Amino acid sequence: MNKSKIGIIILLIIVLGSATAYITRDSLMSYAFNQMNYNYTGYASIPNNTHNGGSLGGTYNVYGKGEHFYFKVDMKGADQYEDPLCYTSSGLIGNGTVDTINVTSNTVMDLFKKDFKSAMFETPVTGHFDMKCAAWTGYSNFTNNGTDFIGYFKINGVDTDFEGTYRFVPQGTRIAVVSSYLWWNVNSTNKTQINKTYYI
Repeated sequence: MNKSKIGIIILLIIVLGSATAYITRDSLMSYAFNQMNYNYTGYASIPNNTHNGGSLGGTYNVYGKGEHFYFKVDMKGADQYEDPLCYTSSGLIGNGTVDTINVTSNTVMDLFKKDFKSAMFETPVTGHFDMKCAAWTGYSNFTNNGTDFIGYFKINGVDTDFEGTYRFVPQGTRIAVVSSYLWWNVNSTNKTQINKTYYI
């Protein structure tokens, strides 16, 4: 897979996982959540982007206490195919904070119906996190006003840097991730604009 894609896609998975874990626990435990531990595990799949390319799959885990969360993504076998500057068997790790959350009546109704995706999209929330994978580091912040779920990210690599925005859009049983970002070689001033939609 093009190494300009894997970090971006893993980043998007983490945002959704952390928001889902926090909203689910906050609504069920109400204000007592700040004292509660939580642990959310899911499966991530990254389809190929080229005619002869392969897909990647693995697990992600978001855990924490209250507004502070940690995460790890392990794309099994990806270290055998990816550039070691981009991904290694140690996976992607990071930590972050949910800065604000506003549980609404829609949140409660969605959770009562076990519709976690709607709860995530309809609940105003803001947060940020730092991350590290192989030889690169990065950070992101995200905000959902109950209508638009958007974020900003920056990835600092040894050879290549990335900076841009993303927006989550519910589409039936899947989520479209509309991204717009720049990438460039750290030794050059030439930047390449990428506008791409991924699906989770």
